[in-house]
Amino acid sequence: MKTISATVVLLILVLCTPSFSQSTYATVSGTVEDPSKALIPGVTMKALNTATGVSTTVLTNESGTYSFASLLPGLYKISAELAGFQSHTYSDVRLGNGDQLRLNFTL
Repeated sequence: MKTISATVVLLILVLCTPSFSQSTYATVSGTVEDPSKALIPGVTMKALNTATGVSTTVLTNESGTYSFASLLPGLYKISAELAGFQSHTYSDVRLGNGDQLRLNFTL
């Protein structure tokens, strides 16, 4: 029976380690539209971590889409606001490690 050297075992473990890693950040993205289903650019999007009070703000792009790419796990309030429209908020949005959540808004 062959024996495997310690160097080969160590090399296998080192090469396999990256496949087990996972991002600790969560991503929330989506679109913002009006009641007629037209996408709205320039909407202020806020993600408030309710436990820490840390707020992140982004704007929707010319296609009415937004993305929060690096949110820490926790409980969030995600809101959309634009002058002339009634704001909309999702409360108690729970994000875990590596979550990718899609939230679409209608103002």
